[in-house]
Amino acid sequence: MTNQFGYKDFSLSFSLDGRIKGLSYSNMNARLWQTGAHPEAASPERYEEVVNGNKTYVGNGVKITSGTVTYDKYGQILTDTREFAPNETAVSFENYWKRAYSGTHNIWDETFIKLREVSINYNLPIGLAQKISAKKASIGATGQNLFLWTKEYKFSDPDTGSEDLNSPSMRYVGFNLNITF
Repeated sequence: MTNQFGYKDFSLSFSLDGRIKGLSYSNMNARLWQTGAHPEAASPERYEEVVNGNKTYVGNGVKITSGTVTYDKYGQILTDTREFAPNETAVSFENYWKRAYSGTHNIWDETFIKLREVSINYNLPIGLAQKISAKKASIGATGQNLFLWTKEYKFSDPDTGSEDLNSPSMRYVGFNLNITF
């Protein structure tokens, strides 16, 4: 979506676009978790394991306390008398997250909205332009990639269509002077 507005000697234009849906694999997220460099990996459980050698992380989930399950030849459940309780088993924080983030946790929604460009210009009064022997003159400022909202991407730009250690999009700000002689 592109719009341009004018008021007296000022003009403002902007360009906004984005994507709805689409999936991509986040190689960077997987690597950050697998190497322990993800910002969310800094936790008391990780500290306890790395510094003191204690495995204190209890992951979400359940454990089977009793009962059985039987399946037919197609893998469909015929009977299920299992009973469950919350997981209480402490495991290695590092190993848990390496396994958890090696699969579908890294398939991200590419939905985003980006403010591609904003430009504001001011047309100088004709009398002022004529003082420098010009017919007309204007000054302005332009910015690109000023705002990015993403559904799941945190560290890079989903606009590339893939995520493999991409850099964030660069913001640019520029100024212009337009003189017509």
